[in-house]
Amino acid sequence: MADDRIKKYWSKEMEALLDIYQQFQTLLPSEKNAGALHAGEDGRYVEHLIREYLRRYLPKDLEVLTGFILRPAVGCGGGDRARVKDEHEASGQLDILVYDTAHYPVYQRFGDSVIAPPEGVIGVISVKKYLRIENIRHEAEMLEKASYLCVHKRKDKKKARSPFTALIAMEDKFDERLKNKLTCEQKGERAYNELKNYYSGRKPLFYEGMINFLGSISEWGIYKRRPSGKKETKYLFYEYKKGEHYLGFQMILQSILSVYYENTSSIMVRPGFIDNGGEGCTKIFAPIAYHATEISRRDC
Repeated sequence: MADDRIKKYWSKEMEALLDIYQQFQTLLPSEKNAGALHAGEDGRYVEHLIREYLRRYLPKDLEVLTGFILRPAVGCGGGDRARVKDEHEASGQLDILVYDTAHYPVYQRFGDSVIAPPEGVIGVISVKKYLRIENIRHEAEMLEKASYLCVHKRKDKKKARSPFTALIAMEDKFDERLKNKLTCEQKGERAYNELKNYYSGRKPLFYEGMINFLGSISEWGIYKRRPSGKKETKYLFYEYKKGEHYLGFQMILQSILSVYYENTSSIMVRPGFIDNGGEGCTKIFAPIAYHATEISRRDC
């Protein structure tokens, strides 16, 4: 029988995160609506809180930063001049960049804010205090662009795995204008349909450019399944029932570590750190067809 102590540990940790989130609103409550007195600071507090929790559990080689990805038109060393004739490309401002600063430098740094080249990017996460349906398309597009910027080859000439991408929130506001409250599954289905409508119009559509995780820390999430051989991907729906708040955060950690250890597989062994086990999935949404698994660029 599997040891469930790790699950209990992560569940307690996520309950603590949610308690800390509520404390900010308790100390500085808004008199007009739910949340804290200052909406902008409230949102930044959520972003800092998630960054802090990621820092606790990721290897010290990985920093949890914010800022921009810059893909410069320069040679990459070792005689690789494939990008020299490209144009400089840059992302918009990204809430969270998980970056391998142990092996890759950054161009500019002010505290936790950086301008970084693509080779060291392990994860890109957009953070919302409240997730709304109208946020999804814009964030999916921004994360897709970030994945496209990060395409490169490893030293062994194999294509590096694209960064983990996610849109996460503390809570959602999917039913704020509805008379009846939505169930978590209905919220997941609405989020999935918004993604599907966006991706159905993308040509070409790459599996690696599709968002890996979308959902809230407190209630539910949808998670992209790994490729199965067919050119289609499925999203799995998870509802975090009592004692299962660890599910979303564990999936996020698992995916970040998966990218990191796969791209450093020649020197790193992946540890047994979390215990997900595949439990918690209650629905699999219909597949979305894509054109290719790996993002294709002229220099890869």
